[in-house]
Amino acid sequence: MGFSLKNLLSRKLGGIFGGLLQTIKPAAKTSPVADRLLVDAIRMAELPSPQPREEPRAAFVLERLKSLGLSPAVNDSGSITARLHCEKSRDEAPILLFTDLGTNRWHPSESFARLDAENATGAGLSGSLGSAALLSIAENFYGNIEKSINRDILLLFNAGPLDAPNNNFRPILDAPENRPFAAIGVKGFSLDKIIHSVGCYRVKIEVTGKEGRLSCEVNSNKVTETLIDTARTLLGIAWDTEGKTKMFIRRLEALTVYGLTPEEGEIELEIESSEAAHLEMAMNAVIATTNKVGEKANIKAETKLLSFIPPGKPEKSKGLFEIYRRLCKEQRLKIQEENGADPAAFFSAEGIPALSMGMALGREKKEKDVISIDSLEKGCLILQRFITEIGTHYGD
Repeated sequence: MGFSLKNLLSRKLGGIFGGLLQTIKPAAKTSPVADRLLVDAIRMAELPSPQPREEPRAAFVLERLKSLGLSPAVNDSGSITARLHCEKSRDEAPILLFTDLGTNRWHPSESFARLDAENATGAGLSGSLGSAALLSIAENFYGNIEKSINRDILLLFNAGPLDAPNNNFRPILDAPENRPFAAIGVKGFSLDKIIHSVGCYRVKIEVTGKEGRLSCEVNSNKVTETLIDTARTLLGIAWDTEGKTKMFIRRLEALTVYGLTPEEGEIELEIESSEAAHLEMAMNAVIATTNKVGEKANIKAETKLLSFIPPGKPEKSKGLFEIYRRLCKEQRLKIQEENGADPAAFFSAEGIPALSMGMALGREKKEKDVISIDSLEKGCLILQRFITEIGTHYGD
C-alpha cells in the first residue's frame, strides 16, 4: 500500500481525529512525497521550541536521517549536517540546503495541527516545513542521487537562528570539503517570493535607572523621556544621501507596574542597507547616539545586537533567480520580488550563488499559521527540480 497522509494520521491519532480525516475530501490530490513532508512537519511542530540546542527537534531529525542509512554529524551548538554522496561528482563542492530547526511561535496546545480539505493550520507550523523539506530531499535522493545530479548534497539543520550575530555558517564556509558550490535556504513561507537581500542589523536599546534612584525622585520619568529622546534623535538622522540606508523602530516600551514610575525600558529597531560600509556606519551611529543621550540624561543606556545579516552580493545569484522564476512560472505561480534580509546573503557575500525559497503559500496569523496543502505539492516539485538543474547544468 502506498504512503497516505490520511491513513498515517488516522493510525497515529486515531479516535475522533482519525474519523474526522475520513470525512476530508481533498480539493487536489497530493503526492506521497508531499504527504510525507506534511506529516513530518506536523510531528515537528508539536515539539517545543525554542530549546537549548533544539534538542527535541534535533532528536527527531537524527532518528529520521539514521533510519535512511545516513550518518549525520552534530556540532557543539547542536546543528546537524548530513551528506548525500554522489559517486560521479565532478568536484567536492556540494549543493548546500540549509534551514532553521526552531521557531519562536510554538504553543503547547495551538501547535497541534488541524487539517481540512485545503489547509493545514497550527501555531508555528510553517517553521517546521524547512526541516521536513530537507528530510524529504534526503529520503528521495539518497541511494539514487546519481540518477538526478552530478554533485553531493549537504544538508544543514541549524540549531540556532539563521541571522545570529556569530554567523552560524562560518564552519561550513571554512571547511574546504563543505564549502558549497551553491546554497539554497529552505523555509515555510513564501513560495512565490524572491528576496533581493539587503543587510540588516536588529538592535535592542535598554534604558535603566542608575542604581534604582529614579523611584526616589519626585515626578521623575527619565526612562520614558530618554526612550522618546533616543527614538526622536535616531529618526532625525540622514543616514546617506542616496537613500540606501533605512532605520525602522519596531518596538518602544517603558516597563513598569501599575502606579509606579518606569525604571527601565527598551527600543527594538532595525537598520537596513544594501551597502556594507553604510550599514556599519549606521550601526556605529546608533551606538554613539544611545551613549550620548544616556550620558546627557544621567541614565544607563546600552545597545545590544540581536541579529545580523550582511548585504551580500545579489549579482552572484542572478542565475539561480532565473531558474527559480522559470520553475515557478511552470507551476503557474506569480512571482513577487522584494528587498529584504535573507540569510542566503552570508553565502553570496563570499561569492557563492545563493537564495532562500519557501515551501508553501499561506498566512502567518497572530496565533497560528495557515498552510495551503495544494501549494506544498508545488513547493516539493520546485525544490526537487531546482536541485536537479543546479546539480546538472548550472555553471557549465
